[in-house]
Amino acid sequence: FGLLQAFRERAGHANVPYGHVEDGEQLGRWLQKQRTRYKARGLSEAERKRLSASAMSDEEVERLEALSVAWDVLAEQWERMFGLLQAFRERAGHANVPYGHVEDGEQLGRWLQKQRTRYKARGLSEAERKRLSASAMSDEEVERLEALSVAWDVLAEQWERMFGLLQAF
Repeated sequence: FGLLQAFRERAGHANVPYGHVEDGEQLGRWLQKQRTRYKARGLSEAERKRLSASAMSDEEVERLEALSVAWDVLAEQWERMFGLLQAFRERAGHANVPYGHVEDGEQLGRWLQKQRTRYKARGLSEAERKRLSASAMSDEEVERLEALSVAWDVLAEQWERMFGLLQAF
């Protein structure tokens, strides 16, 4: 725990990469184990025993939360990227981020392309999603991105826009 405190003071956050070693200790792995123990709190005793996972105490949860440990790293990353997309849309007037665009040090264009892939994966079988390494997007994520007017098929949208311009000409 002391190593995590020191990491947070130095780095400004407590999201230690999995492979990070601090003073010879595998801090990233330790933190991942704490996240597993946190999730085990919602499991039955039999399920915890089957997974060899002990549940984290309330005191341990409070101490880690005081350091702003994220329990679900992927969800936190999605929220951060969504916030960057909102900022981009406010500034640019649209949410069609170019693939190579970097926003606040993050590859926002690549992230948005991955969201489009995840959107398309909604119509695929589990086997097809696995083959493409694509998880399906939740309804909530779709709604939030559509609220920003994200185009799921950029080429089709561009074609329609250009055709409209041609008709107006």
